[in-house]
Amino acid sequence: MKASNGFTLIELILVMAIIGILSVVGIGSYTQATIKSRDTERKNDLNQIAKALESFNNDVGRYPAVDDTGKMTCPQLDGTEADCIEMITAYIGDEKAVYMQEVPKDPDTDRSYIYVPEGNETGFALYTALENTQDKDVVVDSTGVATDWSISCGTVNCNYKLTEVGLIREIQ
Repeated sequence: MKASNGFTLIELILVMAIIGILSVVGIGSYTQATIKSRDTERKNDLNQIAKALESFNNDVGRYPAVDDTGKMTCPQLDGTEADCIEMITAYIGDEKAVYMQEVPKDPDTDRSYIYVPEGNETGFALYTALENTQDKDVVVDSTGVATDWSISCGTVNCNYKLTEVGLIREIQ
């Protein structure tokens, strides 16, 4: 049976099948690239936050505290601590220092970055959840199997940890 343009029905079906296969491959590649892009953004965000926290520590002599709800707090002019999860600031004397104008948020609104002060505010840990669990920076257990930190980063557990000494890749 010939179509009106001279192609047989089998040829048309074959062309449509090839186009379908190429579309599936393209969509898969696009999806992987999008996931890797969001994970790169997460890593960069945590690195920028860590740099701001280091500057804060250099000036204040400690890392930010957290309140009863787990939100980061920073010193205020009156000597109290106030929420600084949106903007990392501190008063040094009567001068306000801004370390990060706008603290970044996870690109997925169902996920969040987690800040935990450690060692009586002499250290810190920043956590996020990478989507690509095959990423070389996802935490692994002592046998090398990808795992998580048992800390919630929103709808999933965190599997990436950055501290004042750098990236932590293995649970000891």
